[in-house]
Amino acid sequence: MDLSKQFEMIRPYMDHEVKPAIERLVNHPLFDRVLGYLYEGRDVGELRRKFMEIETVDQFQLFFSSYTVKTIIDKTSRGITDQGSENLDPSQPYLFVANHRDIVLDAAIMQYLLHIHGHTTSQITFGENLMSGQLLLDLGKLNKMFTFYRGGSKIRQYKNALINSAYINHVIKEKKESIWIAQRNGRTKNGDDLTQPGLVKMFMVGKENIFESLAGLNMVPVTISYEIEPCDIQKVRELYLSKEAPYVKSPDEDLMSILAGITGEKGRIHYAFGTPLKGFIESLAGENLHDSELIERITSEIDRQVYRDYMLWPGNYIAFDMLHNSCEYRRFYSEEEKRDFEKSMHHKIASLEGFNQEELRIMFLQLYANPVLNRRKQTEI
Repeated sequence: MDLSKQFEMIRPYMDHEVKPAIERLVNHPLFDRVLGYLYEGRDVGELRRKFMEIETVDQFQLFFSSYTVKTIIDKTSRGITDQGSENLDPSQPYLFVANHRDIVLDAAIMQYLLHIHGHTTSQITFGENLMSGQLLLDLGKLNKMFTFYRGGSKIRQYKNALINSAYINHVIKEKKESIWIAQRNGRTKNGDDLTQPGLVKMFMVGKENIFESLAGLNMVPVTISYEIEPCDIQKVRELYLSKEAPYVKSPDEDLMSILAGITGEKGRIHYAFGTPLKGFIESLAGENLHDSELIERITSEIDRQVYRDYMLWPGNYIAFDMLHNSCEYRRFYSEEEKRDFEKSMHHKIASLEGFNQEELRIMFLQLYANPVLNRRKQTEI
């Protein structure tokens, strides 16, 4: 397999490809609507001219991407906080392994935080199913997204894993660029953030010295905590429908989820950059572990840091107490916060007609309560 040709197919845009992509964006029929939402009150013609002056990926991210994320945060949240970036070395590339709650914003917000803290933005994995349509393709590849292939037959899955692993190692170890990747395929639907063993297994594909290779990726767990899940009721609906049969998405469902994630209310947002795993992985080298045991130890450590670093909001404690008919965490929320949470939950659940409302209620509460349960697995609150 010629990996260099495969890399050309999946990589983000290079600077010489920026101008044609910008021209396609500016001429897309939805572009003016995007400008209207993000640059409210600004002259569209002037903005178009400024876009046409962009010549590099860095210029695009500075002018459009950072501004876009800041605008979304200002319009749809109560602010953002973060921790742990001060422990990262700006001169070192990292493989950021993150819990996954929103299709686009999880990675986009992290890029914004890296930028304002003086770090270089990272490349971003983006499933091939989401790289549909020229608009999303151009926006993605202008933002350092590379195509991440999954699925297919067992042979196809192995080839995909080989390509993905080789590209990730190439970017981090040779190009010295960081990468963002989700801890699992698809967003967490029930609030139970869990690292898929297949992810770490994929990093190992085709490597002779596994410990050296994994340590060299410089993995860092990243935890994102939305006070209000922007797509909570959509996730509950999908879980409900998938009880009886495999869930099949409508053709435009991913795009609708992206838009809902961008425009939906998020409350407060918190990011936590965890402790790099390099030393942890190197410490395992002398334990004579089988591959499956090594994978389990690494995924468990990522999960431990995610559960530890997750910011538990009043809604998480409210959901836990409501789900278990208890007052165990009553000290963490007010009566007003509880009334607001219940009102919002009932309004969202009522929007799904023809469904069992009590089952929806339980699923909704589990979505918000599971981070509390996961924290309890690690430590006493």
